[in-house]
Amino acid sequence: MSEPSLRELSKWLTSATHPVHGFLYVSTFFRILSLSLDILLFGLAAGGVALIALGGGDAGNLLVWLILIAVLKAICYYGEQLTGHYVAFKALELLRTKAFAQLWPKAPAIVNQSRSGDVLASLTRDVDRIEVVYAHTFAPLVSAIVVPPAFLLGAGVLVGWSVVIIPAICVMLGLFIVPFIGLRRSMLVTRRTLRLRRELTHHVTDSIFGTEEVVGYGRVDERLAEMDRIGSRIAESACVARAGNAIRRASNTVLSLAAVIGAVYGARQASLSIPLTAALAAGTLRLFEGPRGIEDAAGYLDHSLAAARRLWNISTSPEIVEDGQEVYAPSCPPSIEFAGVSYAYPTGAFSLKDVSFTVAAGEHIAIVGPSGSGKSTAVSMLLRYDNPTAGQILVDDMPIQRYTVDSLRHAVVLVSQRCQLLNASIRENVNLGVPEAGEEEIWEVLETVCLADEVRSMPKSLDTSVGQSGSRLSGGQAQRLCLARALLMRPRVLVLDEFAANLNRRLEDSIRRNLAKKIPGVTVIEITHRLESARAADRVLLMDRGMLVASGSPVGIEESDGMLADFFHRNV
Repeated sequence: MSEPSLRELSKWLTSATHPVHGFLYVSTFFRILSLSLDILLFGLAAGGVALIALGGGDAGNLLVWLILIAVLKAICYYGEQLTGHYVAFKALELLRTKAFAQLWPKAPAIVNQSRSGDVLASLTRDVDRIEVVYAHTFAPLVSAIVVPPAFLLGAGVLVGWSVVIIPAICVMLGLFIVPFIGLRRSMLVTRRTLRLRRELTHHVTDSIFGTEEVVGYGRVDERLAEMDRIGSRIAESACVARAGNAIRRASNTVLSLAAVIGAVYGARQASLSIPLTAALAAGTLRLFEGPRGIEDAAGYLDHSLAAARRLWNISTSPEIVEDGQEVYAPSCPPSIEFAGVSYAYPTGAFSLKDVSFTVAAGEHIAIVGPSGSGKSTAVSMLLRYDNPTAGQILVDDMPIQRYTVDSLRHAVVLVSQRCQLLNASIRENVNLGVPEAGEEEIWEVLETVCLADEVRSMPKSLDTSVGQSGSRLSGGQAQRLCLARALLMRPRVLVLDEFAANLNRRLEDSIRRNLAKKIPGVTVIEITHRLESARAADRVLLMDRGMLVASGSPVGIEESDGMLADFFHRNV
């Protein structure tokens, strides 16, 4: 996908955040007032002190004016901060909502085809960086362009153009030249830095989730060394952007000093009084709060634009799985057919190769095979997590592409070996797929999965929190809770992917008996690594290296030279 232009990017961002633009303008107005009062405050203070030191002026009167201006400035500063933070946090909400709304129809294919953590990083860190545009860029930029030139024009009219010519040149350089020093290079380097940080995130994430493999194969030192190398490259890359920021900051400091000296020189040449000269010098010094705001904004902008481009790319990427037109609402369990289905990853490696089989309505099949044999990929094709590279899948003799994804997944329900639980109550997790389900229905499915008695013994019963990712439940309880959630959806096809991995044999047998009573006739596709579970199916499919190598009844395959038992002995 081509990179968006700045105009396209700006249009996309503003289309998401337009509800807060009014508050952003209010924040900018307060910023303009605050900066103006700041210049007046310092100018009045310097001029007044000089006047009093020379034996003139009323200190009490000066103090009253200083307090009044300071209070007004404080009010404006508070107004700017209040509206600015509202804009910032509301923009976070709006951006995440827009991005999530665009990602939702692409799930889970967008996640399966992204590196670990890409989507999460875009919805969190990238949005946080974009928010800086609203919190620390727009208002400082506008106020810097408006306030310093306005004060310079006013001073030129009141005290003479010769007095303000040097400060004006310095301020213009600070506004329109200094912010662009090294900016292009900083943006390019920042994009590389953020790319390296993302690579580091992937590396750490893969290392954590693959801890057993890393330790088991003795790769700890290698992984740590690689992490250090990436970290060193990040530090080297970030130094370039920091150097640009340092040059811009030093340039503005020199210009502010030159502007003050120029103001003093011009005032003396024009024979202005010492109090007025002091006021002009102090006011000129505060004029550079505007250019410094642009300088800071330039430092934020490279990170924000790089983050915005990544979020734009992932949000506007084309949908991998297109939605169908027909709602799938079968009145009875369907038959399923895989007709020459092949699937290749974006790298070109095949996970499925010309797989063909049928599942009769109400049949229970078990798919077995070593890790990487294509079992889970076949199931993901049925659930339309992605499209087959070749061949097609039919449900009741109709290609599944004709059905809407939501209706298909409501009828074909997966219970994964990875328990997906929200940090919410048991009740909320069970009725996630059927929010309108009553308490009686919830208890019914909990009884089916042999979890009802355990839930009743919990302090808050159905309102007990399961914790983050089900951390307050045992592995077996979490798996049974996910199974209960699937059963509450009244599926026509139940896909079980190692649903009993954390259950003992006695509990698994009880649940299977309950399933046979409660959902008779439902088409069941089960992925298992247990010989006993495979023997409980009507038919077994053996897969290896993406191909279907054997199919038949458990007894038939078992009697074929002990093929089934031998397979589990060698591969599981």
